[in-house]
Amino acid sequence: MLGLSVGLTKEEMAAMAAPETCASFDETDRLVLRYSEVLTRENRVDDKLYAELAARFPREELVELCMTVGLSALVNRVHATFRTDVDESTRAVVGDLDVACPLPGR
Repeated sequence: MLGLSVGLTKEEMAAMAAPETCASFDETDRLVLRYSEVLTRENRVDDKLYAELAARFPREELVELCMTVGLSALVNRVHATFRTDVDESTRAVVGDLDVACPLPGR
């Protein structure tokens, strides 16, 4: 729902698991998605990835990006823990959530 509310298409949301397959994602989009994946799964960012981020974003924006990814991970963990149901109005917009943004390796 959040992605749709900021202008992402359903196709873009579905492509987040493989951003290189989405023609509408540019290099910055792919970098942000890679960073989000690495930070969420590994909880650390190596020097190479940090250098790529620092070359593309001013420090203030990089802090905002880090906080956004971290907050999203927190919210996702709460929903996963309590198996939060999706309300009908959200389900009507995003459809089958298992398909909307699949996780790699599942």
